[in-house]
Order: sequence, then structure tokens, then C-alpha cells
Amino acid sequence: MRRWKTLFPWFGRLQIMHKIIFIFLPLIFIPLFISGYLSSYNFSQSTIQNMEQSARDESKLIVSQLDSIISNAENSANFIATDINRIVASSPEQRDSVQELKFRRQLQSKLSTGLILFPDVDSAIFIDKNNHIHTSYSRINEYEHQIFNSGMIEQVTRMGSYGKNRWFSMEQRNFLVSDPAVPVLTLGKVVIDVDSGNKLGSLFVNVKETTFSSFLGTGKNQDISKTYLLVDTEQRIISSSNPEYVLEPFDNLMIKRPLTFFGEPYSEIIDRAQGREFISVYPYDRMKWSLVNINPMTALKSMISHNVWMTVAIGMVCLLLALLGIALLSKIIVNPLLQLAKSMRRVKEGDLNVTAAIRTQDETGLLASVFNLMIDRIKQLIATVENEQLRKREYELALMHAQIKPHFLYNTLDTIYVLTDMERTEEARDTTKALADFYRVALSKGYEIITLEEEVKIVNDYLTIMQVRYPHILQYDIAIPDELKGINIPKLSLQPLAENAIYHGLKTKDSSGFIRVSAHADREQVIIKVEDNGVGMSPQLVSQITDFKADSDKRKSIGIFSVHERLKLYFGNIYGLHIESREGEGTIVELILPNNYNKGEHHV
Repeated sequence: MRRWKTLFPWFGRLQIMHKIIFIFLPLIFIPLFISGYLSSYNFSQSTIQNMEQSARDESKLIVSQLDSIISNAENSANFIATDINRIVASSPEQRDSVQELKFRRQLQSKLSTGLILFPDVDSAIFIDKNNHIHTSYSRINEYEHQIFNSGMIEQVTRMGSYGKNRWFSMEQRNFLVSDPAVPVLTLGKVVIDVDSGNKLGSLFVNVKETTFSSFLGTGKNQDISKTYLLVDTEQRIISSSNPEYVLEPFDNLMIKRPLTFFGEPYSEIIDRAQGREFISVYPYDRMKWSLVNINPMTALKSMISHNVWMTVAIGMVCLLLALLGIALLSKIIVNPLLQLAKSMRRVKEGDLNVTAAIRTQDETGLLASVFNLMIDRIKQLIATVENEQLRKREYELALMHAQIKPHFLYNTLDTIYVLTDMERTEEARDTTKALADFYRVALSKGYEIITLEEEVKIVNDYLTIMQVRYPHILQYDIAIPDELKGINIPKLSLQPLAENAIYHGLKTKDSSGFIRVSAHADREQVIIKVEDNGVGMSPQLVSQITDFKADSDKRKSIGIFSVHERLKLYFGNIYGLHIESREGEGTIVELILPNNYNKGEHHV
């Protein structure tokens, strides 16, 4: 063990779970590597056999499709020849210009419509005994008359019989084709009058090379790069899934057996400049063609790679099972210690809402219980300190609140004295009654939270007193919906706002002013507005007043600050005051409350 620690000092620094993983992994991967190598070798041998069978099946399907194209072309030629017989039989042998024009149009129509049932056929051309050329396509180019020098008519004529077809090799030419840019395979046959046996002309039917290559392309796959070639008896590539090979000689492949071997399909692996390739040849005896499939060995490599990945996947499953075993072992031995370490780390980061959920009776359980007890004691101490700080803020605000109330009392008593001295006894009586009602509700048995109805009585009494003191500058209106009168509000929240509106909004105005108190609510909030049409404030002054975080020496309005802080203290930080003002137009102060606050939860 001492030698082991000397050779691998880092092993001792690993966590217990990592040590278990380090020992288990070699026991899994070494046998897996050996089995994967052996299975890949056996798989490559069986894959070659599967590739050969797959190539034969695909080639058989493609040859069947090619045979269908050839049959359609021959059937279309027979169908068109029958229609030509009918048109010739119904037309006079000697025709004037009008009849000739009608005859030519009928032939062109029959050539065109005759191809509708045979979509594999691109075009049909009929050359009558007077060497007039009739085509299924309307645009006849200037090279069409080269047919008479090509020898194609003579070769068709030598076939003799009405039912015999003459297939010409795939070629690219500029006559008797609808598109000179595309090579065509042409079928020619003699059209004979079925009644008299006389030759009516020669019929040619064209099949585009792209019709064949569209089927050859079905075996093309971008990952495997498989290529199909259709090779004729002259060792020419007459069609291919790769357009670059079309009409090129097939002499660049090193194949042990010649393509002229017809009888049964065969395949082999050859070495070329491009690398090793799998070649399969499938004969098409009807046309004496050969279908060649060139498949790079990348296909085999891909399959082997797939097998390797399957082996890797199995290895991953085995690894997963091993990890599950390790996890189970860790859960029993290591996991309790890791949970305790994680909880300690979270406490170190400042999160005290954690507990070590360990219920074992061993030493780890003892450590966890002591840790949990320590966290509970710390949380209790923090809660005690926060509660003391909260009560301190309440006392500070209450002291500030008490400093505001005597100022109003003294001014009101002076007003009552002046009214009595002036023998305005009724006004003095009403003012005294309003002052008594004001303090009766303001005291409210010591509760700091009262109903909005009671708060409205306070501000109404206050505005009544102030209207007596300043009858020429103050008019007011209070409009509170009945359904909102039961909403709870901190006591003396509206009176400081009304006081600010009078002293800072209306008194400095040259004319009479107006104060309006209103309220409305939505599902979450109640908004009470105190509006005046006084002198208003500049944006800078509004910003200074609403800077509730500023130092106490710099505050512009102690009353507004007191109301805002009390709202936040009782209801939360999302509630408070919002002020909008324009110079010369007035000020709107919005007091925002919750719509579901219960009375009695906070009181002094």
C-alpha cells in the first residue's frame, strides 16, 4: 500500500466516488474492446455478402423499370402507327394545299396525343413516303432534314416487317429530337398500309436519357456515393446516375471478367485510382445491355463504423450500469458526506435556508444534527435583529408623526381664539367640533391602521378647519366610492398630502384654488388621488421630493416621506406614493394601497 501511494500520489487526493470509478472502468472497457474487434471482423465478412445480395436486388428492380420504359416505347410506336393508318385511309391520296395542311395538322395532333398514354416517351416523328417530316413537337429546327443522310430510314426499311422494331444506339444529335442538348434512345419502325401492304413511311420514337437516369438515380446516396451505369454492347455508357459519364467509353475500369458476359449477375472488389470499390454487373438481355453498380468501399466502412458505434453504445450501456452500481455504493457510503458538504458550501455562500437531510444514526448523522441546530440558532438571531430594526423604524416614524400633529393643533386653537374674539361664534363652534372629531378619529384607540372611511373623516375635518382659516383660497371636494370605504390605510396618510397641497400649491397662488380627493381600485390595488390646481412643481423639484432614499437633511417634504415610508413599512416595498406635477397647472399625488389588506394586523 505504501508503494502504491508512492507511485500514484494523486490517487490519494481523489474523492472516494472517483476512486471507485477509476477501478471499475478498466474492468469494463478492456473486455469490451476485445469483443468489439472480433465482432467487427466477422461483421465485415457478412456485410460484403449482404452488399452483393442488396446490389442484385436493386439491379433487378432497376432492370424491371428499364424494361417497362422499353415496352412503353414499343407500345407507343404500335399505337401511333395504327392512328397513322386511320388518318391516311381517311385522307385522299391526291390533296390540294388546304387538304395537305389539314392532313399535316391531323398527323401532328395524333403524334402528340398518342404520347399522353406513354409519359416515358419524349417525342415521335413520322416521315411519309413523300419525305415530309411530321413531329409531335411544334418547333422544327433547320437540321431536321439531316435524317435523309443519316441512314436511319434505310436501316428501318431493311427491317421489312410491319411488327419489327429497330433500336438505335443512345446518341446526342440535333435532328428528330425535341431537345438537342439531351441524348436520346430512338426506336424506328416501318408504317405499312394494313389494307394494301404499301409502305406509308417511317416512324421514330425517342426516349430521353434522363428518363433512364431518373431510375438509375434511385440507388444514389450522398453518404455512400453509389453510382449506376448502363453500358451497351459497344462498351459505351449510355446512361448514368452521374451525368459526366454519359456517352463516355467504359474502358477505365479494371474488371476481371468482360461486360459482354451475359447469363447471370456477378460482383467483385477491384482496386482503382479512387480506392477499393465494389462492382456488381447485372445483364439486361432484351437490349443486350449491362447494368453496372459501382459502390466505393466507404459503404462497407460505413457499415463497419455503424457496427463499431453499436459496440460503443453497448459499452455505454455497460458503463451506465456500472455507474448505477457506483451511485448505489456512493449513496450508501459517500452520499451523506457529500450532502453535508454541499449544505456547508451553501451556508458559506450566504444561504441559510438549508438543512442537511441526513437521518442516519452513525457519525455522519450526528454531524448533520449539530449542523442543523447551528443553522436554526443563527436564523433565530437574525430574525431577532431584523425585528428590532423594524420596531426601531416604527418608533422613528411615530416620533416624526408626533412632531407634525402639535403644529396643526396650535394653529387651529389660534384660529378658534380669533373667531371667538371676532364674535364669529358659529364658525368658532364648527371649527372646535371639527378639531374634536379630527383628534377623536386620529387617536382611534391607538391603532395605526384604520378604514378609509375614518381617514376620509380626518381629512374632511382638516379641510373644514383650513377652509375657515383660508376661505378665499380653498375649495375642496371628496369623492370616495362606498365599496372602497372599508379598505385599510395607515392613519393620517391623506392629511399630510392635503396640507402640502394647501401650503405649497394654493397659498402661493394669486387666485382661489381647489383640492379634490378621489379613489378607484382594480383587482390588486387601490389608488387614492389628492389633486390640486395650484402652482405645481418643476420636474427637478418632483425628483427631489420623491428621492425617498436621500439623507434626512436633504429631504424636501417630511410629511410626504413619512407617508411613503409608513406605506412601505405596513404593506411592502411595491406600495407608496407617486407624484405628477406641472408648473402652473397643479399636482396629483397618488397613494397606492393593496386591495386585500386585513385590518388589525399592525397596530401600536
